[in-house]
Amino acid sequence: MRKIYVQQNRFPYVLRLASILIALFLITAALYYMKVVFVPLLFSIIFAVMLYPFCQRFEKFGLSKGLSAFVAVFLATICLVLLGYLILRQVSIFLHQIPELSEKTNKIIGNIQQYASKNLRMKKTNFADNLQIKITELPGRVAGMFANSLPLILSLLINIFLIPLYVFFLLYYRHFFLEFSYKIFPDSEKILIDDTLEKLELVIKGYIFGQFLDIILIGAVNTIALYLLGIGYTIILGFGLAFLCIIPYLGMVVGSIIVLIVAILTTQTTWQPVTAFFLLWMIHIIDSNFVAPKVIGSRISINPLVAIFILFLFGELWGLSGLFLAFPLAAILKVIFDTVPGLRPYGFLIGEPQKYHLKKHSAVHIKRMQSIQEMKEQTPINEVLPGEPGADPLPGDGQSDL
Repeated sequence: MRKIYVQQNRFPYVLRLASILIALFLITAALYYMKVVFVPLLFSIIFAVMLYPFCQRFEKFGLSKGLSAFVAVFLATICLVLLGYLILRQVSIFLHQIPELSEKTNKIIGNIQQYASKNLRMKKTNFADNLQIKITELPGRVAGMFANSLPLILSLLINIFLIPLYVFFLLYYRHFFLEFSYKIFPDSEKILIDDTLEKLELVIKGYIFGQFLDIILIGAVNTIALYLLGIGYTIILGFGLAFLCIIPYLGMVVGSIIVLIVAILTTQTTWQPVTAFFLLWMIHIIDSNFVAPKVIGSRISINPLVAIFILFLFGELWGLSGLFLAFPLAAILKVIFDTVPGLRPYGFLIGEPQKYHLKKHSAVHIKRMQSIQEMKEQTPINEVLPGEPGADPLPGDGQSDL
């Protein structure tokens, strides 16, 4: 007979639930108030794992471990600084053109309001006037926002120098930290540690690094397409849309609408915004079906509800940095939850539902699978169970309503 292990709970359910809620509150408070410490460290860990294959390649060329780490960090920093410079240049151009865009927006709103009052017999409301006032005040608000963001800009400059330093030492002392992870857990857990670390490495090098490459590739294609169509702010729109596409379903819809609005404001014809809208959707479809599976490989699926929740949660905790860290951390947490036996239900919750979850009578299928699992735990190993290959079919297996 199969052995059944029943864990005796020492504490009542109410006390355990209260302790879990208190722990979650303390962890959330620590993440919020210690974001100056956690954010650069998490970025550094992700970058270190992404640069690890390059360090190995440099070491095969005969470079020492320290020099390999330095070269990898230096080249990556140069690439990111160049990308940041191009984005800041686009932002600067946008800020200088805000008055011109505001004037064009006012004309469009006035034309829409005039058309609605003539042809649709709609009464004039204060909404358009209020919107025009808000748009006119936009340059002053942007200037005030930048003035109030000086501490944030100073923190960003500090992180620009701090993160490469962290990444260098994480690469240089990687075996030292590996031995530390063995020492903080008992010997009986070393197999689980090795399995978890191996999966985390595959996730960061495969999924996260692949996602990063996909963003760079599709962002470059989007930028070239928008540039050829004569639409402004091509780098911000191209790479911003590629980043938003990480969010399942919702990201591409929101991003394409933003691109359409900007194209209407920055062009003089109708065909340019329409062509840009459909061309970007075509690029997205090709990427989702052909490019992303090759670049990312074994993809970790995160269901859209959890993806949106995690995005808003980390955005509220850490601002713009949280938006960049949300999906890598979600992928890492899913691997940890799937590996640790007691946390597997939470990994299941983060993942994307299976096809049978979305069918009309999926509850019947779930109950049937649960009953089969319970029968497996209570029957001899060599006995064939109903529903398994070689067994008699379960009642209702021939129905097509599942």
